[in-house]
Amino acid sequence: MLVSFTQTYGTGREELIDIHFRDKRLIDLKNHFDLNIYSFHNCEQETINKFKKLNKDVIKNVVILEYTDKYYPETVKKFKAYLKEVGCTHFFFSQDDTFSKEENKDINWEELIEYVKGYDKDFMLSLYNTDAILDIDNPIEEKVTFNVLKSTTSDFYNSDKTPWSMDDTPYICTIDMLDEIYDEKYFTFENIWDAELYLMDKYDKKCINRFVTDKSIFRNYNLFGKSIGMKVIFRKILKRNGLL
Repeated sequence: MLVSFTQTYGTGREELIDIHFRDKRLIDLKNHFDLNIYSFHNCEQETINKFKKLNKDVIKNVVILEYTDKYYPETVKKFKAYLKEVGCTHFFFSQDDTFSKEENKDINWEELIEYVKGYDKDFMLSLYNTDAILDIDNPIEEKVTFNVLKSTTSDFYNSDKTPWSMDDTPYICTIDMLDEIYDEKYFTFENIWDAELYLMDKYDKKCINRFVTDKSIFRNYNLFGKSIGMKVIFRKILKRNGLL
């Protein structure tokens, strides 16, 4: 079973829902999945109601999870258990501010999904990072609408073009990778920021597969929260792409 997961964390995120439903390419990809989970963590009820109102079967096979008064790592533990219950084999992760990049307009989603389904373990494909940021020369697997470079977290660590060996940018992986990433220590942290720093430190030292493509397909547009230094630029990009 192919499952997508989108997390909305905190308050004041309603505008992102509007942008989400304008992103036809993202919605088209999600409609290739067997289950689309939307998790709302400490959100206003108005935010959840807005999502329900705008959806109306635009995105198919939707399951809504609601969490209150829980640390973010706790919610990760719960949804990971849920994924195993429903028989998830491949998992697409995105935040509520993850939207399309212009480069994805020519990607054939059927081809991408068939490629992903060719792996049953130890597989992760970054949908933001590309081979251009990594100083590696591994063979590229050529598809019709994209190419894949078989890179690892060590390649990210050794690159001088990205500070993160592991981050919260969008990816697709096999279900076993969630146990690898979200281990028991991850669940001991009381907030998302310390948990993310733990993952970065962990994969600065540990090598696992983290493949990239030759195209940046989606990215996080930080319009709200703590990392908003580029929000003016992000708004211009989203407007240019018809999403704002």
